[in-house]
Amino acid sequence: MASVRKVKKAVAKPKRRVVNAAKVCPAATTEILLAGSGGQGVILAGKLVAQAAIGEGYNATYIPSYGAEVRGGTAHCHVKMGRRPIGSPIVEDATILVAMNEPSYKAFSSLLRKGSTLVVNSSLVPTIGKHPGVKIVSQELTKIAADMGSMRSANMLVFGVCAGLVGLKDREQLLGILGGVLGKKNPGLLEVNQRIFEKGFELGQAAAAE
Repeated sequence: MASVRKVKKAVAKPKRRVVNAAKVCPAATTEILLAGSGGQGVILAGKLVAQAAIGEGYNATYIPSYGAEVRGGTAHCHVKMGRRPIGSPIVEDATILVAMNEPSYKAFSSLLRKGSTLVVNSSLVPTIGKHPGVKIVSQELTKIAADMGSMRSANMLVFGVCAGLVGLKDREQLLGILGGVLGKKNPGLLEVNQRIFEKGFELGQAAAAE
């Protein structure tokens, strides 16, 4: 009987297993799709977002779409970032969709889900449909960039908006990436591009806080 009682006591008080909640429920992957026409620079903007994410310790993937967009069609790229390993690099459920023109909005708005954010260039997208549960960030991106000195730099505004929305914080690193990419190509326009990026970053942070 004594041995039976000892067994019962051992079963009644099993060892407690400590579980790391972060490993069980890692942060979700952020999926970003940027789309516009050839010449609007969305491919470069997406590349910069991925580089900035890696610079701040995230895993990130980037896939551009090349082809008919060089003749004025729809150019787009897929960016994913997160703390856990990324499987497929293709955006299927957009956390953030950036639509720089109306054809892009029509082509990719089906990727929006409840909880997504739609960043739309209202300079070139006059009408937006109903998207229940989707945060709409509607800005005249083309006009803002033009008013700040370079209409062709609207993609730097997009880079800043995305960086602000996803919570990238290292401003020095973000500006350094711009300098590394644009400083060699056109150093004369670096300052205006940095200012436009900063404006986009502020817009993105403000939208994230809403």
